[in-house]
Amino acid sequence: MMPDPISTQTAIQALKATLTLIASKAAPKVKEQILEWKTDSQAAKLQENIRQIGKIITIASRTASTIDEIYFPSKIRVGRSGAKTVAFASEIFPGKSRISLILGTAGQGKSVFLRYLCLRELDLDGYLPLFVELRKIDKQTNLHELLTDSLSNLGIGKLNADEILKLLLKSGKTKIFLDGYDEISREFSLRTKSEIIKLTRNNEKLKILITSRPGAISQHLSDSVDIYQYEIAPISASEHGAFFEKIGTNIETKDRLLGAISRSKAEIKDLLSTPLMLTLLVKTCGAQQDLPDTLPEFYDSLFNVLSSTHDGTKPGYVREKATNLGNAELEKLFCAFCFASKELFRRTSLSLRQMEESFESGSKITDIKSSLEGFKTDVTETICLLVKDGLDTTFIHKSIQEYYSARFIHQLEDKEQASAILKSIEDNTIFDWMGEIQFLEDFKDRTYENTIGIPHAKQLLDSLCLKSKTAQQVISNQKLQRLLNKSGISISRSKETNEIRMVSWRAAPKSINNRYFFDLIAGIASEIIRTRAKSARPDSISDSLQVMQITNLAVKDPVLFEAVKLFAQKYCERLARQKQAMEGRQARQTAGLLALLRKSS
Repeated sequence: MMPDPISTQTAIQALKATLTLIASKAAPKVKEQILEWKTDSQAAKLQENIRQIGKIITIASRTASTIDEIYFPSKIRVGRSGAKTVAFASEIFPGKSRISLILGTAGQGKSVFLRYLCLRELDLDGYLPLFVELRKIDKQTNLHELLTDSLSNLGIGKLNADEILKLLLKSGKTKIFLDGYDEISREFSLRTKSEIIKLTRNNEKLKILITSRPGAISQHLSDSVDIYQYEIAPISASEHGAFFEKIGTNIETKDRLLGAISRSKAEIKDLLSTPLMLTLLVKTCGAQQDLPDTLPEFYDSLFNVLSSTHDGTKPGYVREKATNLGNAELEKLFCAFCFASKELFRRTSLSLRQMEESFESGSKITDIKSSLEGFKTDVTETICLLVKDGLDTTFIHKSIQEYYSARFIHQLEDKEQASAILKSIEDNTIFDWMGEIQFLEDFKDRTYENTIGIPHAKQLLDSLCLKSKTAQQVISNQKLQRLLNKSGISISRSKETNEIRMVSWRAAPKSINNRYFFDLIAGIASEIIRTRAKSARPDSISDSLQVMQITNLAVKDPVLFEAVKLFAQKYCERLARQKQAMEGRQARQTAGLLALLRKSS
């Protein structure tokens, strides 16, 4: 709901008070510049400029929507605590916490949630919040430059942006909202971490809220103990109807989908827990009585559905695309483009040069000819899987690039080429390709299973389990402790209550470049949080944290070690079954090939 006129006027007056406070600390020239924004009209203009943060394009709409129109209340949780709805950023800065993390998987609405909290700071407290998309960090652009750019874009920082930023950060009248830490290129993440820590050390009143997919923050901020960590809770089945209504689904379609969900397999029900998946469900299956059985089937139909959205109301009419390509050719080119953009740049937001190089590579790989401008028009205006973002072109969601990159690898007819690509990923950057790898596993891709899946499963099982002549997996205490020593897991405890507050870990060392290592360590970290002892004493602003490395855990905390061991045991049993299934598929494929060869001879 948009703020009513009285609330808007109250917020403007609060914003003017903030400007007065900042100006009072400024040098004369800068003070005069700030006070120019203190008139009612200029303060209203500044407020409106800040509210542009809430205008975004989502997969549900081809035009920009406001946060008020699309926001479905997110719930957050810590460890085993119940999920709760959060209305204000202040609710997730307990005690002396200065930095808070919001972790969520692909499509859980992290960015929309962060934008919502950012605008609440403006509407209710008159704060001048700063919102930054971290994916824009590169070799030339650091966090400080993005913050000054943010001020400049608001208008108030067009001149003397550095000085105004310093005043604002010291004033206590701002919070910084950093979106998408996992989207920073790995080579710049440590630099960004240092900037974040420096900001809080130099500005004692400043608080910073960050979003990321699980793992990325923990890998690079593991030695920063003043961080409080949350997870976005999944959307429950009881909330599906309200979500469909929020995104404008008509009653007939809503009822049809709710019925289809109730009849669907458990695997699909589990997938329908994020805004992205529920929105894709409406887009791809809104007219169907039953749902697809697997995640790839949703994405398989996505391209054709979106490319035909405008044409369904005109029977017999086939919309001419700017590329003059049919859906099949355009989709093949798009898959190659997605793979090339990931391989070349590791970015979801592409500059004009990066867009051109990715397109040229995709066109060369597929031998499909079209113009760059035609392709750009089709993918941003017809299919809308990318959007124009200033001078850049950006995927509407990271998972779009990941899915179609994985599909490119999966559909390569030259399996030796596919194997070479996977070997390159394995040898160099496997943790940068985890999204694609998970889709390849959904595809049950034989080349992937033979190149990475089976060898990596065997490697991890051998590194954790005792040797046995049977298929049973038994964890070795010594092997488990050795792996934990290499994991870089840190536990942050309250000095006053000894309660575990956060578990973090560093990026996997090259010596453990294993596809399953990440899942295992992330699972162990979550298990430590879930099994932590709870203190009856509530959080206090005077509490402080101490860090314990997980090395020699069997000696330091035998009870916690046994909990970790039990989790690792169950994980290895599941992995062994998964490995057996992959080996079975490989054997059946080989048997089928041999039968064909015998028949042909």
